[in-house]
Amino acid sequence: MKTITFYSYKGGVGRSLALSNIAIKLSQLKKKIFVIDFDLEAPGLQFKFDEDYNLNKNESKKGLVDYIYSFANENIIPNKLSEYTDILEARNINDNDIHFLAAGDFENNDYWRKLATTKWSQLFYSHNSYGIRFFLDLKAKIEKEFAPDFLLIDSRTGITDISGITLKIFADEIVVLAVNNRENLFGTKKILTSLTAPENELLNHSPKIHIVLTRLPFPEKVEDKSEEFLILKRWEKEIQTVSMEKVKDITIIHTDKQIHQKEIVKIGETGKTNTITYDYLKLFEKLFRGTPITETDNHFETIKEAEYLFNKALTENDTLLKLELLNKAIDLDPTRYEYFKERGQIYYSSQNLEKSFSDFHKALEIKPNDPILMLYLGNLYYNKRDYKETLKYLNKLHIPIELTYLLKGLSLNNLGKTEMAKKTISEGIENFPNSALLYNLRANILRKDKKYADALNDIYKAIEIEPNRGLLFATLAEISLEQDKKEDFYLNLNLALSKNLTAAELNTAKTVYEKVKDEIKFLDLLEKYQIRLEDILK
Repeated sequence: MKTITFYSYKGGVGRSLALSNIAIKLSQLKKKIFVIDFDLEAPGLQFKFDEDYNLNKNESKKGLVDYIYSFANENIIPNKLSEYTDILEARNINDNDIHFLAAGDFENNDYWRKLATTKWSQLFYSHNSYGIRFFLDLKAKIEKEFAPDFLLIDSRTGITDISGITLKIFADEIVVLAVNNRENLFGTKKILTSLTAPENELLNHSPKIHIVLTRLPFPEKVEDKSEEFLILKRWEKEIQTVSMEKVKDITIIHTDKQIHQKEIVKIGETGKTNTITYDYLKLFEKLFRGTPITETDNHFETIKEAEYLFNKALTENDTLLKLELLNKAIDLDPTRYEYFKERGQIYYSSQNLEKSFSDFHKALEIKPNDPILMLYLGNLYYNKRDYKETLKYLNKLHIPIELTYLLKGLSLNNLGKTEMAKKTISEGIENFPNSALLYNLRANILRKDKKYADALNDIYKAIEIEPNRGLLFATLAEISLEQDKKEDFYLNLNLALSKNLTAAELNTAKTVYEKVKDEIKFLDLLEKYQIRLEDILK
């Protein structure tokens, strides 16, 4: 079991994000991973895995703080660590689950009470203190109970007893992350001094150290590259004053807008810039250089090439070249749902619906219950007028999406389940009160029920929200025709056509327009806006 601790002197440098990226890549490579959230004062590492893993908590909801408290305050060493361990269940069937020792139930006040009252001094500074042996026992329990290939630890910031545990007792290798400012440089040199001083070594243990400089903007110009080079050399020079014996080089992880807006995982992420992905892969290779993962495992080289092609495809504007790159990526690694999903979206956009179907189904087999995939498939089945299959996929979605309510409402209405359709659309309006299309859909159903007053209320609300959408005025015209108000019908239809109403939109209410298909006034309007009658009535 190889142990890697991720440490930073200050917060906000992307430490937890780096750990989660490395853990996910190891999970994708079918390695057994155990992760510890040792940042006890600022817990929440599990949130970094939200996109691709479900957190299955242990029944007691206990974590590391409870485990330490039992020993430090009650002289109890729990027999089984599994009672304190959660599982991060991979949504992608090709990835391994991750065993996770969370800090604890930090939403509960008892967590903070235990943290505040834990007798740290007795653990480390009292006569015959057992702190070091206790934490060595914890590490041994992890190895015995879970037998992971890798133990990854998210350390507390600063220079404290807790960070000392994770760095000096646990770690075989240490990743020290920092941003480019004087405070981080000071803290990094301070921790390096502590780690490399012979008198501070515990158990003759001397971990390898990696320095990672984060949050640097990607250099797009020559002068930017020169500035980055100077920053790197300044850091190397400063670190040499402490120790370069165990610090071979400095890795850079750049930043982008997405990280500023939301800390997101970058390895293998669909639709994002590939620069940061490559940075994490470089760090990954440095951490596992010389191991079977990167040196003798040809599978890693294959999936690395596939990721390169995939990320290149994301930046390619030419559709044919994009497809060629994705085809090669899928040939190399057919286990990644992102590749099928991206190719399916391209086929969908180019109206190659059968291939789109195939790719979305393959992606969903790999990552069941992915909401975007289910939405795409629901939409595709709706276009095929297979309303039962549409509902089958959309009913699995448990997050509010406007398009979902529209498609479900339309499907239910087409299946003759009018009341259920109205209920679904009304629920959608509660979630999206500014959706003109939902009001329009309900107005159409009410029109068919001859509830004209309610239908008018809805369509007027829709027009108030989007006064320039032709479809809404067409619905108003259709309500007028149902009420035999011909003058209002032609007035509103003219307005609708003047707002770029299409024949396809008119076709959704073709039974209404069949009533006036022989009227000169109607035919003149169509001719004026260059719309063919057969396209409406087909």
